[in-house]
Amino acid sequence: MERREFLIGSMFVPGAVSASSRDWLIGPSFDQLALGGGGSRVSMDNVREVRALGDGFERLSHQFGAKLIRWHMVNFLQHDVAPLLRGSRTEAVGRALFQTAAEFTASAGYMAVDCNELGLAGRYYTLALRLADAGGSRDYGAQVMATHLGHLSLYAGYPGEAVQLAQAAREGGRQKGTPLAAAVSWAVEARGHARMGDAPACARALSEAERHFHRSAATDNAASYLSYFKEAYLADTFAHCFRDLQLPVKAKEHARAALGMLPVTHIRRRSINTAILADASLSQGEPDAAAQHALEAVRLTRKLHSPRGFQRIARLRKRFAPHTTVPGVAEFTREADVLLANASLR
Repeated sequence: MERREFLIGSMFVPGAVSASSRDWLIGPSFDQLALGGGGSRVSMDNVREVRALGDGFERLSHQFGAKLIRWHMVNFLQHDVAPLLRGSRTEAVGRALFQTAAEFTASAGYMAVDCNELGLAGRYYTLALRLADAGGSRDYGAQVMATHLGHLSLYAGYPGEAVQLAQAAREGGRQKGTPLAAAVSWAVEARGHARMGDAPACARALSEAERHFHRSAATDNAASYLSYFKEAYLADTFAHCFRDLQLPVKAKEHARAALGMLPVTHIRRRSINTAILADASLSQGEPDAAAQHALEAVRLTRKLHSPRGFQRIARLRKRFAPHTTVPGVAEFTREADVLLANASLR
């Protein structure tokens, strides 16, 4: 997929995402691919090795941005994971292998998003759905639908599609869905309603996300692929929603809460929430305070190889255009301009 120019340059097509999600929703829960091929024998040790390597690439992407790591993940999938999918194995190994392959294919999709390759990301996510079915993992398919395809629709400017995907994920994963999985899908739905300016619907979805998140704290059976959705990410969801609803006081409150809980190594997510602080301060008519946050966002983004991060700084830079005479703004704009001028080199 990565080699083909027509895929790399393709645009995000919401109709194609809808068709893939519909096929997943009504399709079988187990694929013949999981039954095994005729190649070398694959064991659980092989699956554990794949997991360890893929986890390492994901950690590096969070810390340094996807542009630096993405090709390593793609080569890993092509040269290390794909041959295993063609191997012979037991049913249990096949299920675990295809589940793991689905997770890291979705990770490659997220890395494509970070590089602003939204069309390519959609194809990775569609493939991740197929692999999840091959592993008999209906619950992970629901995660791909809600989190990955839902957020992709938000990024591409189709919030209504994001809402529908989150709802379809809950419907399709209802038999195995855990409280944390439900919280994730409600969080995506809330983001979609906020982007469309529907405050009551957003409030209901946020309430459901919070309720299911707290229910999940009473259990310890959440899948490993949901482990990222901690309290910091719930606060991040609230911050994004309140920003989009033009409620800057609440947006700042939750962005600060998220920053207080995020690991220092999650540079990309910290830069996102710091940019929300800057945006909210501008909306409150506090350009000087906003510039301080914006400057920190620039300095965090400078550590990343993230085209999407550079785009975020460019949008923030435009918002400061009416405030060039305010103390502190000049330093931010100067450093932002340097970062954006050098972005093509990163």
